[in-house]
Amino acid sequence: MNINPASSLPLPPGNLGLPFIGKNKIFPKNYQDYIKEMYEKYGPIYKTRIRGKKFIYFQGYEAVKFVLTNENKYFTSPIIFKNSQIIFGKTDITRLVGKEHRDRQKLLAQVLKKQALNNYINTIHNLSQGYFLKWIKSDFVDLYFEINNYTLDLVLKLLLGIDSASESEIGNYLKDMMSGLNTIPLAFPWTKLGCALKSKDKLFNQFEQIIVKRQKESDFGSDVLGILLTVREQTHNQITITEIVEQMVNLLSLGKKELSSALTSFLILTTEHLDVLNLLQIEHEKLDKSEPLSFAKLKKMVDLEQVIKEVLRLAPPVSGGLREVLQDCSFQGFRIPKGWNVGYRISSVLQDPEIYEQPERFNPERFNLVNAEDQKKPLCYIPFGGGVRECIGKEFAYLVIKIFISALLDNCSWKFKENQDLTINTFPVARPANKIEVCFTQK
Repeated sequence: MNINPASSLPLPPGNLGLPFIGKNKIFPKNYQDYIKEMYEKYGPIYKTRIRGKKFIYFQGYEAVKFVLTNENKYFTSPIIFKNSQIIFGKTDITRLVGKEHRDRQKLLAQVLKKQALNNYINTIHNLSQGYFLKWIKSDFVDLYFEINNYTLDLVLKLLLGIDSASESEIGNYLKDMMSGLNTIPLAFPWTKLGCALKSKDKLFNQFEQIIVKRQKESDFGSDVLGILLTVREQTHNQITITEIVEQMVNLLSLGKKELSSALTSFLILTTEHLDVLNLLQIEHEKLDKSEPLSFAKLKKMVDLEQVIKEVLRLAPPVSGGLREVLQDCSFQGFRIPKGWNVGYRISSVLQDPEIYEQPERFNPERFNLVNAEDQKKPLCYIPFGGGVRECIGKEFAYLVIKIFISALLDNCSWKFKENQDLTINTFPVARPANKIEVCFTQK
């Protein structure tokens, strides 16, 4: 008879609270303070209860690395929020596990490889300039609102060739779908879930019509859909239209959210550190303006690369992740029981003082060749997640940020309205705590 050695170990410290209720009243509303308090009180691992589910929470480099490096061994993608599966479908990459997840990841990786990304450079640059020209005409713009419109337009243009998506109902459909995620699972027309499913049907039908029409054309096109259809045909992949729709909606949702977060955080943090912004402007002025924008030119922007990495370290667009425990295991002398849920916090790695010197300080030079703090240990720099479930659109996100900021430095100066609260909330995604207004002027 085999006895699992983990079964004799104690559970992590912590408080499960009341049955079913758990820590609901504390956890969601004061997430940042609550997580910090728990880390200081219990250390890198502790237990709690959220929405009736038993959770073990991991924080700090070693704890998070343990979760990320044991995918499919001890941990797997959870099915704890059933509304998510109902709204976004069962076959998008974030919900697949094992071989299905690996196969889908390989397929989508071909769509987002460097050769494909190279085709997007001019589209990203031109759309960015168009937005800057619009912003210049206004006294002040609502930064996060405008960035969200920009990313919606950009992502859908690159995914499906849709123009001016922000002027359509697509953004509202997506908003309704997101609103239905964390609510009671009752799909009546007047409930949030019912409204989410109604918007889901409209969005899915619109995307399906585009895909069916594109399949009949002799040239599939060079956007993500076109490349995906070409790869499917060449490899005889059996991915269905419904599965393609679910992937497109997932890429839209994640891409829009993460890009909006990263771009907004970049503008806030660099504006708070004018010496860094000045350094970027000096680097940009040294570039050959006659040289067309390309990967090679973007690679020359070393200071910009370091600033982007520091922004993403302090305000990662992915706050953390959830897993389900596949089998009993142990970490630092504590038992992790099968069937429990696991949560981990990415910023606890990105601000671990054993890796990053003065982690609260905004210091892009920590990423130069001499310091290279992000190279100290495996999986110590994970703003887009890590391990086998690292965001497949990571390189795409870096490309968009670089082009957007490069074009911005070419075209505009900007100034934030005085006496604004520039606090960035980090949960569920890094974003401004309050409305922020910015004035853009033409150079």
